[in-house]
This record gives sequence, structure tokens and C-alpha cells, in this order.
Amino acid sequence: MDAFIPMLKNVILFVLLAVPGYILVKCKALKQEQSGVLSKLLMYVGMPFLIISSTLGISFTKETISGMAFSAILGAVLTFGFFFLSIPLSKNKSADNNDPLWNKKRQGIIRFSQIFANNGFLGLPLAAAVFGSISPVFTYLVVLNIINNVFIYSLGTYLVSGDKNTISLKSTLLNPVLLSFIIGIILNLLGVSKMVPELVTFSDHFKNLVTPISMLILGMKLAGIKFSSMFKSRGLYYVSSIKLILFPAIAVAFTYLFTIIVPTDSVNLILAMFVAFSMPVAGLATAFADRYNGDAKNAVIYTLGTTILSIITIPILYMLLCFML
Repeated sequence: MDAFIPMLKNVILFVLLAVPGYILVKCKALKQEQSGVLSKLLMYVGMPFLIISSTLGISFTKETISGMAFSAILGAVLTFGFFFLSIPLSKNKSADNNDPLWNKKRQGIIRFSQIFANNGFLGLPLAAAVFGSISPVFTYLVVLNIINNVFIYSLGTYLVSGDKNTISLKSTLLNPVLLSFIIGIILNLLGVSKMVPELVTFSDHFKNLVTPISMLILGMKLAGIKFSSMFKSRGLYYVSSIKLILFPAIAVAFTYLFTIIVPTDSVNLILAMFVAFSMPVAGLATAFADRYNGDAKNAVIYTLGTTILSIITIPILYMLLCFML
């Protein structure tokens, strides 16, 4: 219970931050489509400075470097594994009409939603609140977020669009998260933060945008849908059971077995993997569905629905995990 309460409080706090966005849209002070501007501010300003700020504080010990390397390896292996495991887990859930292309896109958004998590806009701020932004858990999660983004811009675009030609090497490698991490590492190794401490303060001001803006966007999107129709979707509960329970359990179990075989910073690595894979569906599901003429309706339902249901699943799974550790 000691582990459950802090996580529950932070998850509830994050959800409450979505309330102003919901109210502003309902009161017509803002339009739902204006959330796109905030999304760009989040993607190109808030998140990069969150990554830079966190990497400036990394102390490159042997344990930290090995933990970051193992995070990248495990994140890539598990994402690939879930990519193939999602094939049988999404079949017979997409056949709602006689159009093969449309059903392929429906299956694609189901698979995307099962695999890719919102560990950037939700996972990183939550980890910072619970474990601290200079903790090994947060550092490993930054690496896992980079791996997540690389696969989202490659495998993710393919799943949503149904077309391999939409995969762009440029978008995959030059995404803001990866570039920010590289910049942060270079600045760290050069010792810039000690020479110019104001740089850390400057980064901290912008990194503080991530949590409130990401939740404001969520609230604005929630205002545009009917809760009754969202929670009547059987697909939501099916996707949620895979995304919020099964895959996180597999990720933790796989990492636990790995740490038994390979000596490493086991507890922090397991906690980072838990946060990375237990988060709700990545917000890019809706953006990609709009861009590639995918199943936008269910992209919204799965993204917002899993976010709401994660209020229950994340604290409970975290409590169970703490009993194991």
C-alpha cells in the first residue's frame, strides 16, 4: 500500500491537470482543433528541453552506462517482439466491413495501440514526479523513449498507413527526442552546465511545460467525444487489456529474467521498463491516423480510453511490482 498511494496520487494529479482543457473547450473559450498548436509546442519545445535538462544531469558511471545500454537493447527487443506478437492478437478484431484495405488499417491501429506507449508526454513526467528527474529510472526511461520514438516513426507509420513506403529514414532518425538526447549528451560531456549554469535553469523553465500542456491537450480532446460511446467500444477493453496489463507484465518478466542472467542495476532497470510499457497509447496514434487516412475514430478512442483506464492499472500494477522487488 505504501507503493500504491504515491503512484495513485501522482496519476490522479496528472489527470486533474486535464480538467482546464476540457472546461475551456466545453465553454467554447477554445476550439478542440487548437490543441494542434499546443502539440507542436510540446513536441518541439517542451519535450526537447526535458530531454536536454535530464541528460545534463547524468553522471556517466560504469553502472549508468551499462544500464542505458541495456535499456536500449531490451526496449528494442521487446518492441520487436510485441510487433510480431500483436499480429495474432489483432486478428478477427478488424473485420467490420468488406473492404480489405480498411480492415487492414483497422488492424493496424489496433496493433499500434497495443505496442506503442505514451512514455514521453506521460511516462517521463510521471517518472520525474515519483522517482526524481536525476534518478537512474528517469535516465533509463529517456533512452527507452528514444527507442520508442524510433520505432513509432518507422514501424508505427507502417501499421497506421498500411504502406511500407510511408516509412521515412529521415523522420525516424531526426525526430526531436533523439536529436535532443544527442545535444544533451554532447553538452554534458563538454561540461557546459558547469561553465554556464544558466543553461540548466533555461532548460528547466521549458521542461516544466511538458506535464501541464500534455494534459491540457488530453482534456481538450476529451471534450470532443462522448464518454458513453467511448466506453461502449468493446475494442477499447480488448486493446487496454493487452496494452495496459499483458505487455507490461511480459516486459517486466523479461527484464527480471535478464537481470538474473546479466548483472546490472536490476531494480531501476525493471522500474524503468515498467513505466515505459505500462503507459497508455501514444498520442501519435491520432496524428498518424489523420495524416495517413487511417482509422482515426478508433485511434482517438484507444488513446483517450487507455489514458483514463490507466488511472486504475498503473498504480495497481506498480504496487504488485513493488511487492515483487
